[in-house]
Amino acid sequence: MITLGIDAHKRTHTVVAVDHLGRQLGTRTTRATTTADHLAIIRWADQFGDDRCWAVEDCRHLSRRLERDMLAAGERIVRVHRS
Repeated sequence: MITLGIDAHKRTHTVVAVDHLGRQLGTRTTRATTTADHLAIIRWADQFGDDRCWAVEDCRHLSRRLERDMLAAGERIVRVHRS
């Protein structure tokens, strides 16, 4: 399984893909936080296969739209508590 960790910000989101051993496979930063940008990172993640889960930093005021777009696209997401 591939885990895609998302660091959500007001104007961009940064995604890091890691394998089951924690090895970094790739990284991507959106240009904005629009639905089109969210769908673009999903298309980017397609290169890692279908067995994936998105780990989204739990800051809903920044990630609400991202989560909505990902769920609408059929993606599996979990919220990760900020520490």
